[in-house]
Amino acid sequence: MSHYGRHDDLASSDLSESHLMASTSTSAKFLQLYQSLPADAQYALVENSLAPLLDVVSKPKSNLVIASAARMHKTYASIPSLNLKAKKLEIASLLDELARDHKRSYVKEKSRKEELLAEAIESVIDWLNDIWKVIYEYGTNFSKAHDCLLYAFKAIEQIGDARVGCKCSFMNMYISVKIKRSSGKVVKSFHFTGAHNLDRVMLWIWRDLFVVMLADGTKRQKSAIPDMLDDIRSQLGWNALELLLYGGQKSDDDEDDFDDDIDYDDDYSEEYTDTDANSDGTACSDARCPCGSHASHWSSKFNSVCTSLRNLIRTSLISIFATSPSPILFASISDISEADATDEDDLCEELFPTLMRIATYSPENFATALQICALHSHTDNINTLLASHSYLLRPCDAPAHQLATIILATEPSYQLNALRIIEKELLNTVHAIHAAVRNAFCHIDVQANKTELTEIMALHLEALGRRGRIDRWVGAVVSPTSDTAHPMALAALMMGLPLPPGMEGAMDDADPLGYIDMDIQDPDLDDLREDFRPNLKAHLAGWIEAGRTIKGGMSMLLKVYTVIVEMMPFLGAQDIVDEMTGRLSEKPSKVFLCDALDALWDFCRQQKRKFAKPKSKQKPPYTPNPSQASSQSSNSGGVTFVAINNPQSCPAGVVDDVD
Repeated sequence: MSHYGRHDDLASSDLSESHLMASTSTSAKFLQLYQSLPADAQYALVENSLAPLLDVVSKPKSNLVIASAARMHKTYASIPSLNLKAKKLEIASLLDELARDHKRSYVKEKSRKEELLAEAIESVIDWLNDIWKVIYEYGTNFSKAHDCLLYAFKAIEQIGDARVGCKCSFMNMYISVKIKRSSGKVVKSFHFTGAHNLDRVMLWIWRDLFVVMLADGTKRQKSAIPDMLDDIRSQLGWNALELLLYGGQKSDDDEDDFDDDIDYDDDYSEEYTDTDANSDGTACSDARCPCGSHASHWSSKFNSVCTSLRNLIRTSLISIFATSPSPILFASISDISEADATDEDDLCEELFPTLMRIATYSPENFATALQICALHSHTDNINTLLASHSYLLRPCDAPAHQLATIILATEPSYQLNALRIIEKELLNTVHAIHAAVRNAFCHIDVQANKTELTEIMALHLEALGRRGRIDRWVGAVVSPTSDTAHPMALAALMMGLPLPPGMEGAMDDADPLGYIDMDIQDPDLDDLREDFRPNLKAHLAGWIEAGRTIKGGMSMLLKVYTVIVEMMPFLGAQDIVDEMTGRLSEKPSKVFLCDALDALWDFCRQQKRKFAKPKSKQKPPYTPNPSQASSQSSNSGGVTFVAINNPQSCPAGVVDDVD
């Protein structure tokens, strides 16, 4: 080959490479622009700009494109149709029929409630199987499948909340779900009681959705996963994200509740296994694996992206923790982090700066920060929080405050501070009980009644007339009540207005209609319950237990006992306390005070025993034997011990003046 020929070959090679690079750059730029377009604009671009190009390119190239389109058409020819609009109409019509049947059942003896409920649930179950086929077998329509799963959960809620009388049929319905391939082979079986548990089936499908997206999805599809996780968190709660990672149910859940929830039947051993890739043995592919985050029908390709899914869920939970921290959420993040070999110290180092930053944003955050710091024994953080923002604590935060104080006392340098906190909170609780007592017994501070109480307590327990004097004294000090509420006072209460002047005592019960007891589980009413019926007994017991736990606490409790007896001397007599609580027990709004007085009396009784031990239990004074004393004196430097209580042992010149 001549020199020129060689040069021509090199020139043509360089030209081919530059043309290929330009072509690649052009296609990449086009795909980037195409993916940024809305769906309608993408379709318009293909129809108006790309399709006409097939008429101008060479025949082989156009045939190649047509053949590729035909193969894709054949692949998706049997794909199930996820018609979300049609499913909404179907569920709405079934709910309307349920409502009509419920109205007709008042007149007719027969009802189709069971049949209609079963039809609605079966419709959702069949739809869930179609959603899984679209996700796993066809690997497409991820966004639409996600929307369908969200509606499926909403549909189950609507069916459960339908006003058709008792919910027993819905809650006790036997559910059997079998996820099948298009060929009919069973991939997964679920058997449980209660249609409300179908959310676990949905979370299992969601996990397959994200695994397929991470393994085969485009960059744009993968970028949509965080938003999808946020949708799940908004509709199902953040704990659903952790359950999603484990396929809807953690392996350490209480088996007593889930004995029949998931049944690996005979079809389990023949479940479908993806043949796109062969397992290399490096990833767990068993559904009963220790980590619980893998499925038996996954290939190594899907097992390999499980770590990416776990990291995405962990990141989502951490973002939730940064705005709404909770000890349970912290524990959930810790469980997920253990799979990545992240120990507790590393996790605390990662999350505690955020926790300390947001701790003072609200009372809820402050109590949560105290509890988390206590659970992980971060005494320095506890001391910092209590020293600067203890005013954020509410009465309902007492358990977290007590736990944090006990942990704080484990550090010797903070022990004295912990004792001061416990003493202060105990006295505050005692003052709250005293204020409630004065409200229920408004004449207890009258001098004549004080004198009478002193005289009663001076009497022997079995003295004649003591019982009658106690009855008369309690009747004299108790606050007068009205049998019927004044109409103006009741109207003011209903409108949320303060009581008119002169009617403050017209309504002894601040909640005569029992509004705060209508739903005991409603957390929105916790503040009202704490205002009207504070749990003083639990607060008192918690702080007393905290005082008994730490070093030096017993002496502090004796000091508090003396303050209590001085403030409320009637606590020195059980029969007086019993009579007072007996009068209060007739009023439902004062039951909390009865419990508090009983707890306070029990504490005083225990402290009284420790404060004044019977003489019979005291150690007798040690009296050495004179012979032993003399022998000891000879051996101990000549110090003589004389038993002065024994007159015979007194030597001459020593006066025994002890009587």
